[in-house]
Amino acid sequence: MTRFIFSLGIFVGSFLLFLIQPMVGKILLPGFGGVPAVWTTCMLFFQAALLAGYIYAERSISLLGFRRQSILHLLLLLCGIFFLPLDIDLSDIHNAVHQPTFWLFSRLAVSIGYLFFLIAANAPLLQRYYSYSGQDDAVDPYFLYSASNAGSLLALVAYPFLFEPVLRVSQQKGLWSALYLLQIFMVFLCISRIDRRKKAEVPAQNSGTSRPPVRNALMWVFLGFVPCSAMLAVTTHIATDIASGPLLWIFPLSIYLISFILVFAKTPVWREIRWERRLLHGIILSIVVYHFHVFEPFWLIIPLHFLALFLVCMYFHGQLARMRPGTEHLNSYFVWMSVGGIAGGIFNGLIAPLAFATQAEYVITILISGLTISLFSRNDPQHVFGKAEKSLLTIAYVIMIITLHERFPNTENHFFPLGTAQLLAFTIISLSLLFRFRVIKLALLIVVYLAGQLFGSAGSLNLLTTRSFFGILKINRIVSQNAEKFGRAHPPVDVFYQLSHGTTIHGIERKVDIRPVFPLAYYSRESPIGAIFRAGRINRASQKIGIIGLGCGTLAWYGRPWQHFDFYEIDPEVIKIAENPAYFSYLKDCRASWKNIVGDARINLQTVPDKTYDLLVIDAYSSDAVPTHLLTVEAFRLYRSKLKENGVLALHTSNRYFDLPPVIKRICDEIGMRVLVGNDNPKNYSLRYDDYDLEMIKSSQWVAVTDSESVAGLLQIFWKWEPLPEKTGVDLWTDDHASLFQVYRWNAPRHLQP
Repeated sequence: MTRFIFSLGIFVGSFLLFLIQPMVGKILLPGFGGVPAVWTTCMLFFQAALLAGYIYAERSISLLGFRRQSILHLLLLLCGIFFLPLDIDLSDIHNAVHQPTFWLFSRLAVSIGYLFFLIAANAPLLQRYYSYSGQDDAVDPYFLYSASNAGSLLALVAYPFLFEPVLRVSQQKGLWSALYLLQIFMVFLCISRIDRRKKAEVPAQNSGTSRPPVRNALMWVFLGFVPCSAMLAVTTHIATDIASGPLLWIFPLSIYLISFILVFAKTPVWREIRWERRLLHGIILSIVVYHFHVFEPFWLIIPLHFLALFLVCMYFHGQLARMRPGTEHLNSYFVWMSVGGIAGGIFNGLIAPLAFATQAEYVITILISGLTISLFSRNDPQHVFGKAEKSLLTIAYVIMIITLHERFPNTENHFFPLGTAQLLAFTIISLSLLFRFRVIKLALLIVVYLAGQLFGSAGSLNLLTTRSFFGILKINRIVSQNAEKFGRAHPPVDVFYQLSHGTTIHGIERKVDIRPVFPLAYYSRESPIGAIFRAGRINRASQKIGIIGLGCGTLAWYGRPWQHFDFYEIDPEVIKIAENPAYFSYLKDCRASWKNIVGDARINLQTVPDKTYDLLVIDAYSSDAVPTHLLTVEAFRLYRSKLKENGVLALHTSNRYFDLPPVIKRICDEIGMRVLVGNDNPKNYSLRYDDYDLEMIKSSQWVAVTDSESVAGLLQIFWKWEPLPEKTGVDLWTDDHASLFQVYRWNAPRHLQP
């Protein structure tokens, strides 16, 4: 019975910890445009609070002993009632865009820091309390860590499938408060189960154990660092290109926790399987998936990333379990493990965005994993890698080095695609194959990769790569030789600058001076959005247009002297690029007046007077990630209030993975608005003298929403808009719940592929 009560107490505490994480992320996400960096920053804060809790547990019980420490802990838990219910002050979130990381840390510290800190201390404290219980297995209470991770895992899985669809955010907060009170009772019950007449301050089996050496503590830090960094890197990679939200965040974290459960169980899995060999396969797999991933199918690529992450976690957490110390050092063990976790959070959340222009942390983690295998296996005479596996590993690393470096100089010669720096990297790698020891080989690869990231000069194809809190932006120089086939009296080549965010093109501009500039990419004159602007020019009265998502400013081309454009952009780096005529001139040459407004659009729109805009454009996607807070019924009611009587809401819904028009249809049926959809394919365009380079015009899908039947009819005159049929099985998206899986494209249309 005692074992069950302690297991339940630890289970409830961990359940609380990992229920609050996706809930807080969901609350904060809309204010930052739905970017995955919100989750990475929140994870860093949670790890810092976890470390603080572990340090408190270790020091307090060492200084105060069991009796006084248990009384203190109960009193601190009772004080936490004054912080209920959970609340996060978002009143000044409009200022967060300039220093988002600092703003997030400060708000989380004030709102949930105290509660998270106390609950984080419960798991190591209750394990230490159990060592005083006099039970037969009290000498080794580490098995209770599995109960801790089981509670964490259940909370993560339950949140997107149970709590989020059923409960509003306010109700989720109430549930959490009730569970917190239950946690206080469980801690009291655990303390009361200890027979003070039988307990020993230190279990006899460990009483003579000396303090673990420093090298053990450093190893615990390292073994905690790598899987945490891998988990955050996989999360960022997936959330950038697929969707940013609690549902996808929880999967990598769940894998991370499952590995803890398996390796710390009474019959740990790591004893049964040689994870070194499996991890080697995982490294090869992750390299292939990362560098040669296809855009479909989603259901295959994502599990491959998750499998590689699982192998990394099992290997490193298995080593952690094997190196655990005696019970008297239990709290120190968890402290150093937590230090490794927060080191991974700092590396991925703070250092990597500043040091690397790409998501290099993913690849660095892979390289470190491979080097670790070499170091550990060298000291294990029973472990032997097969020749085939060595060859595959070598080939995989060569592929990675050659294909990854987008900052390496590239040549415009189509028959020789490798740049000078890439050839140098290939030469160094080839020479490294002469070395017998894999440690030297892998170390050379790491040096080459880091040198390319830190010192690789911008080449002729890649003009700029910059990374901010909101994502990775790239400007590429594209040379087209397709003009010759049209037989025009123009130079045989065209030069274009292209802005991309993740895997999504944010705009293209022709840069040959003797050729006119026209809107390209998804915004050509023949596209649905071009038709909307043409229709709007019939009314030459003063027109005001709001555009959510600046990109490189392509839509500014449509501006006329009697118009005014408000561009809402959350990323200050995007504004810098769009306003720099050395890259793009759409804003500079705009004939309308315009203004850039930095910050989240929904927050800024709330300050705009009602009935302001004749046209409101929503074009705010980063890669294929869906900022769901822009597609909820609450958001559409806001948009509607800002439109004039005959105003139009235009939404860019091109997406490889998700069929978004049915979501819009469901919302508009709820609020009573007319919906039209336009699917554009440049292959159907008639050839034009001044706009013949069709490879720079991309397929797109747009949705037009209006209250006016006459406006809907006018739009259909200028373009072949179609009424959107209703799709069954699509829930009404709200700020509390939005189900992406209901609109997933199992077979994405080819014309929507980038």
